[in-house]
Amino acid sequence: MSDTKNTKEKLSNAITLGVEYLLDHQLPNGEFLLYMSGDEAMKGWNIPQDTVFSAALIGNCLLPLRKQDKVQQILLNTAHFLHYQMDKGGTWNYYTILHRLRNLCPLDLDDTSCVSSFLEKMEFKFPKDLNKKLIIDCRRNDGLFYTWITFRFRFNKNIRYWYLVSKELKYLIKSLVFWGKFECSRYDVDAVVNANILYYIGKRKETLPIITYLIKIINENKENDCDKWYRNVLTVYYFISRNFNMGIVEFKEIRSSIIDRILIKQKQDGSFGESALDTALAISSLINFNYNDIEINQGINFLLKTQYKNGNWDRRGLYFGGPKKLSCFGSEELTTGFCLEALAKFKNLNSTT
Repeated sequence: MSDTKNTKEKLSNAITLGVEYLLDHQLPNGEFLLYMSGDEAMKGWNIPQDTVFSAALIGNCLLPLRKQDKVQQILLNTAHFLHYQMDKGGTWNYYTILHRLRNLCPLDLDDTSCVSSFLEKMEFKFPKDLNKKLIIDCRRNDGLFYTWITFRFRFNKNIRYWYLVSKELKYLIKSLVFWGKFECSRYDVDAVVNANILYYIGKRKETLPIITYLIKIINENKENDCDKWYRNVLTVYYFISRNFNMGIVEFKEIRSSIIDRILIKQKQDGSFGESALDTALAISSLINFNYNDIEINQGINFLLKTQYKNGNWDRRGLYFGGPKKLSCFGSEELTTGFCLEALAKFKNLNSTT
């Protein structure tokens, strides 16, 4: 009994410390800093980046803790920041309004979906009917969704789409340089991006191809190379698991396969993968898939041991600038957000079982 009590106290203390760290490190405008680095461990060069995406991810991670006053403060600051960054028709860019690449980097469905799902849960008003229509109109012939809101040589009946992509004409030369320089294409279709679209829009006629697509990826063991930006399989599992947790029962077909592949990555010290971030992603994925066994407890113990005294966990790259992994993006704040989500899910799991 005393061991259980000590574990609960450690868990509560870790969550409190983590929340205070994020509150202290959230910028006055509600943004969270992100860093671009040349290696996944982020031990070499690191360049601060002003992005929309980091705030959206951290905000979604903290939702299980929203009843706490300090978390509510963080979430409201985050929601106001994200709402201010909104473009026409309820769309979002990866970069903030003031970033030098804002007008060069196209709007995308990943940021738009992640921000929208967060603002919807926060009950913020934004044109969600318009942006859902826009997202649905950005599909290729097989029903899968494109990553970018950009000009393509194909018919699109959505007037707002043409308005948004027409802005490329203002930066035509720079736009051509962008598509030629970076590891992306106007016709990109990425698995995690589609998973995040499904998470926002939900199961409906137009999103059924996403479900089939993701199941096929897991069944064919292609999660290592199904997305240009999310190159870590634990990240792929995490974003798929959110949809299962949301109630998309079709993913029950691949549930056992994903659980087995996650468990294989656990080490003797209780960690999963190569970092606290990997461990947090693994724990949240397992819990999302309704798995509850000793491996999760071991992973939680690892997170409790690796948290720093000021509340954060190590900086680690969550996603990359392309399949060549020339750059990756992460921060202490982002890792801490995912670790807090894992701790919160574990705490909620044990309070109901």
